[in-house]
Amino acid sequence: ERGLSFGDATHRTSARGTAGLIEQETFISAAAGVLVHRIRSAAPVDITVSLSTPLYETGRTQGRDGVVLELKLPADVAPGHEPGEPALQENVDGVTPLEGALCLTYQHDGDAHTSGEATVFHGVTELLLVVATDTTFAGIGRQPEGSAASCAEAARRRAHTAVSTGWDVLVDRHAAAHRKLFDRVVLSLDAGPRALPDREGVPTDVRLREANAHPDGVLAADPALVALLFNYGRYLLVASSRPGTLPATLQGIWNEDMRPPWSSNYTLNINAQMNYWGVEAAALSECHEPLLDLAEALAESGRSTAGTLYGARGWVAHHNTDAWAFSSPTAGHASWSQWPMAGPWLVRQLDEQRRFGSATAEFTHRLWTLAVGAAEFACDWLIDDDGEHLRTSPSTSPENCYISAQGRTAVGISTGMDRTLITELFQTVIALAPLAGQADHPILTEISHALPRIAPPAIGREGRILEWGEEEKEAEPTHRHLSHLFFAYPGNGPTPELSDALNLSLDRRGDDSTGWSLIWKICLRARLGQSGKVADLLRLMFRPADEANGPHAGGLYDNFFAAHPPFQIDGNLGFVGALAEVLVQSHSGVIRLLPAIPGELGSGSVHGLIARPGIAVDLEWQDGRFTEARLSPRRADAAGERLIALGEDVAPVELLYGHVTTVRPNPASGALDFSTTQQENT
Repeated sequence: ERGLSFGDATHRTSARGTAGLIEQETFISAAAGVLVHRIRSAAPVDITVSLSTPLYETGRTQGRDGVVLELKLPADVAPGHEPGEPALQENVDGVTPLEGALCLTYQHDGDAHTSGEATVFHGVTELLLVVATDTTFAGIGRQPEGSAASCAEAARRRAHTAVSTGWDVLVDRHAAAHRKLFDRVVLSLDAGPRALPDREGVPTDVRLREANAHPDGVLAADPALVALLFNYGRYLLVASSRPGTLPATLQGIWNEDMRPPWSSNYTLNINAQMNYWGVEAAALSECHEPLLDLAEALAESGRSTAGTLYGARGWVAHHNTDAWAFSSPTAGHASWSQWPMAGPWLVRQLDEQRRFGSATAEFTHRLWTLAVGAAEFACDWLIDDDGEHLRTSPSTSPENCYISAQGRTAVGISTGMDRTLITELFQTVIALAPLAGQADHPILTEISHALPRIAPPAIGREGRILEWGEEEKEAEPTHRHLSHLFFAYPGNGPTPELSDALNLSLDRRGDDSTGWSLIWKICLRARLGQSGKVADLLRLMFRPADEANGPHAGGLYDNFFAAHPPFQIDGNLGFVGALAEVLVQSHSGVIRLLPAIPGELGSGSVHGLIARPGIAVDLEWQDGRFTEARLSPRRADAAGERLIALGEDVAPVELLYGHVTTVRPNPASGALDFSTTQQENT
């Protein structure tokens, strides 16, 4: 048997052989910076351990207590979708390749000897292996520092410190560091009367297939799978985006290929931001910090790009970047490469910290600097041709095309996404200015003149949201990107007057698509309060990936990684934000409880979700009906009168800092009843 425990972030296997029971436990400790693996056997066994690598090995030191590899990494690895480029280049002019090292050390209760590049352990009942790595990577956008030798010393020191610390202390510190983040939210979904029995003991891949074969559908058959995927997403985020690390890439830290899909980079026209959609609602604000680090590195490199390519102030980034803060357009079709709007979207995503009431003063000042630079570029990018509206040109809608007289066309003027991104960027700058002590900054004057002249989302003749500046014939009506609907999610909408057009636009796009596109559609349908459509999309999300039809059809692999296809982690991480949106919404100044809960998710509870502007929310529901909520401000400035909504019922309530307000439905009147008690610990 093998399994991953979300509670302590530890992988465990157990197997019975001729020597009896053999148990293995593995975790990667953020506290100690090492991988720890322990093997225990009921009877003495022999174990062989060896190390190999696809990287260029520049040195190997084998000692009595372990082995150290010194490595040189490639200067460049072309992605698989560029077959004309060299797959791997050890050296490239102007590039200093990274170097690195790996140290493996161990403790055991038997005998050991080295045979070639392997170590053989004889007669052991317990073996502790510790692996530490280090590279010359010095930070996003920075030149390498150090050497393989210095990396080897750092890795050796860390590995030996961990071994001397011992298993018990290592595992306790690791679990505590993990639980500090993971335990903030607890979600439980109860099996209803139609559900399959005794699911906990069934392997996850089998559960998924059996639930999909159930006549009542996967959600009714095994609703706990939904909670499992939500918790999995939080686990993956905590594991791959802590302060001081790189932000989560397309495959997170689980990329296993030398030539991963799309280089396992950061795709900034949706995927990188989607990784962080659930961060604030799931009380994982610290996980946002690596994304801020990336944005700051892009602002530094993107200032030169803005001036060189566009003669503009501020900073610019395009649809794709990497750990070296690449900010120029990539080669390729204009539908993705010619898109200079990554800055506004990154600022909008990072501003969720302010909106959810978790931004520190330091974070606010850092974000302010980013926002001003992005706004300076946007002001210069806007074109004033003496018409009613300021326009953007050239303008694209990632990664879509329309049919023009010249055929399939990507470039137009003033796409819906451009207008929304710049509008929300300017609104963010205005909101940040007083918090950053910059109420008199000159950028505010520019914004105040430009903002009223940016056209809002527009509705076409058929009642749908226009994707381009003009009504155009769609080249691919069911395209996976939903860029023109940004205003509704992750933006501040939809407003009532745009809801019907949003609904028609989603109907036109269709339900089935890639994993991350399903996530975006769930968020949009949740904003519309369409629990039935949310259920339809969840059923597509929870099908086995190998049973999905078409090149752009998502689902889940056996290990619950989300299929693009292939695997992309944005579907897993984005699911956290999508389900949070189904349970609690707060974007419009109203805290809405269970706004889009599917009936198949019958009964359940969630503890610790966060609503804007910093309200902790606990929820319970039974048989699809709301039973109770508890709300408490996390900071003093989040207290005050708030509007609470359940269905069409909206009521004001005064939320007091240091107190819990309990909300229950009044069975007689159908309205909401409120009561307030003091918290034991503030």
